[in-house]
Amino acid sequence: MAFSLPALIAILPFLGACFYIFRFSISGEQSRIEGFSIQPYLDLMTPYFGRSVWLTLRLAFIATLLAMVMAVPLAFLLTNLRSPFARRSLTIVILLPLILNLLVQAYGWILLLGPSGVLNSTLRSLGIIERPIFLLFNETGVLLGLVQTSLPLAVFPIVSSVRGISREHLEAASSLGASHWRTFFDVTVPLLRPGLFGAASIVFAFNASAFAIPLLLGGRRVQMMGIAIRDMISPLFNWSGAAAAGMILIFVTLIVLLFSAWLARMTSEKVEH
Repeated sequence: MAFSLPALIAILPFLGACFYIFRFSISGEQSRIEGFSIQPYLDLMTPYFGRSVWLTLRLAFIATLLAMVMAVPLAFLLTNLRSPFARRSLTIVILLPLILNLLVQAYGWILLLGPSGVLNSTLRSLGIIERPIFLLFNETGVLLGLVQTSLPLAVFPIVSSVRGISREHLEAASSLGASHWRTFFDVTVPLLRPGLFGAASIVFAFNASAFAIPLLLGGRRVQMMGIAIRDMISPLFNWSGAAAAGMILIFVTLIVLLFSAWLARMTSEKVEH
């Protein structure tokens, strides 16, 4: 218990902020905390906000799925590299999205994918396309940014799970005549499932609450919840509505995290039996 005390103390400001946001979300006034009312939540029951919630969940889910597909082979590669220099170099490359500022990364995507960016200029010079391919200020650009920035959050939890797999299980499956693919799907994947669910829940929560990437790569055309909350604060100055939208985002994310934790626990129990 004593070892967890610093972590609990570090979490307290976050819990205090959540309570403050919740109190503001049931305020009777838009610009200050005064009285009690559920009107801020009722005001969000509109098709516009519903589309924002659906878009956020859909893009976060797709980006999480793509990040997980890319993270699994990267985790195996990082684990099986024997050269310390190669392992450190790959680790640095994977960590770059967490090291670099999000603004720098977003502007990098703009320079690469813009109508007159590197990709379109190269394709046009090769005669492959005549008109620029629009990959920015739409869902495609946002998905690329979300996958790239959240990939490290998926790789390293999976690396821990890969390192925990006993080679005896793999050797036993091979001695029984199982092919590499059969061993992977019947032995490796079940042992990785707790780590996969844990990594997916972290990536989903990160993507669902994203703000800078949807704003810079999606603009006003991709209204995820982070953008909708920002618009309620400025220029509308609807603080209670923004707080209510924030609480909905927190609630939805918690439901996904709890469901992921339940799936991971059920999977672990099946693997043990």
